Amino acid sequence: MGGVAGPPPHDSQLAIVKLLRDEGEEITAEWRELCRWDPMLPPETTPPIAPALISAVADALDHPQPLGWGPDPEMEKVVGAFTLSAGSLEVAIGELVCLGEAMRRRLFDRIPESETAETYLRLEMLIDRAIGAAAHEAAGWTRVQALIDADTGLLNDHALNRDLHREIARAVRYRRALCVVVFVADDVDGLARELRQLVRAGDLAYRSGEDELAAILAEAGPGEGTSVVSRLQASGAPPLRAGVASYPDDGDDPDTLLAAARERMHA
Repeated sequence: MGGVAGPPPHDSQLAIVKLLRDEGEEITAEWRELCRWDPMLPPETTPPIAPALISAVADALDHPQPLGWGPDPEMEKVVGAFTLSAGSLEVAIGELVCLGEAMRRRLFDRIPESETAETYLRLEMLIDRAIGAAAHEAAGWTRVQALIDADTGLLNDHALNRDLHREIARAVRYRRALCVVVFVADDVDGLARELRQLVRAGDLAYRSGEDELAAILAEAGPGEGTSVVSRLQASGAPPLRAGVASYPDDGDDPDTLLAAARERMHA
């Protein structure tokens, strides 16, 4: 019997998937052209990692996430890298909107009528989820940036206070040692470069004041703190003064530990 075919089941491959995989370069060119002339984007905008994102779109359209499951994990990973490369959330969203338009312009007149509704549904959901993933990535990046000192690239004093609370709690729970080292130098940038090279994986370095740096040494006593100071002095770092304090001998809260380390540094 005749009649209009219904939409394909979710486990069948839509025509748009093969078109995306076969014509990735042409779609990339169309996408870049739309971004270049979009009045909402900076002049001459070029979407980053375009081929990788188009490939991820094809895979996500081929295996759509059920409603309520959130974004496709691989798609989310690529969108995260795309957002960071785009430089801002606004640019990333504008470029994703242009990608959806590029696919509609280039591909939709070749999609079988029986697949049109399903293709629109999957594509709309995919672009919406990609924009959501971009916003999530940008929000996380903004939170991290708020804890970084722009001049040295080290974490700042807000991060120091946050992390000291966390590390003291771990030291209490697991009955482990903890060491804090505070440094002062006239050339704080030069000292920051050397300090980044010397701290162990898992240890953290901070700019805690205008001419002051600090380091948290997890599971380390005062001897390890003194060793870090000695290695810094032997490394060719700028002239410095340093003070070491440890949990539990010198205190069990961030303010007390930092005060003890600073007192020894100035002494």
